[in-house]
Amino acid sequence: MTIENLIKAVPPPAATFEAFVGPWEEVEAELGTALPQDYKDFVRLYGRGYFMQFLGVAVPRSRNPNTRLELRVPRTSEAFRTFAGSEELPYPIWPAPGGLISFGSTDNGDELFWLAQGPPSDWRVVVWGRGLLEFEVFDCDLTDFLAGLATGTLLPKDFPEDLPGDLLFQSDVKYLRYHASWRVSPGGRMGHH
Repeated sequence: MTIENLIKAVPPPAATFEAFVGPWEEVEAELGTALPQDYKDFVRLYGRGYFMQFLGVAVPRSRNPNTRLELRVPRTSEAFRTFAGSEELPYPIWPAPGGLISFGSTDNGDELFWLAQGPPSDWRVVVWGRGLLEFEVFDCDLTDFLAGLATGTLLPKDFPEDLPGDLLFQSDVKYLRYHASWRVSPGGRMGHH
């Protein structure tokens, strides 16, 4: 699987915010797993942002703890273990082998996961719909999932019917505007200029 379908459906932004180009070894070591190549290409080309004014995908090393992949994965996993309590979930949760690994969420509180079975190139997307409280598996990788949402060929049961809407992707512009006059000095400190 490649990112080509997503690039055709949603051209990458001219200027990215918190794009991650690597190195990947530390991130993958923290998570205890390799990550899919289409995801690596995605965070390099799109960075942190907002799809269809509805969902976000976590990126490595984000300054925002809510969108930083290395923090999101363990926090979401713990929340789902707590939420399930004694009930059995249909899939194991990270760090269990073949478990669900969180990579994003929606404005409605739906969670987006990889079903980490087999090599990362075979991982499928799973949506936990907060409204329906069920897991829905899609036979595609992350970038094909996003391309399907953008073209209207894919719509999870719990997602709004009016997706994709007019704005397919925007970099995290609120953060960019707020911090546009902040710069990192040669000494590594941030200051207002």
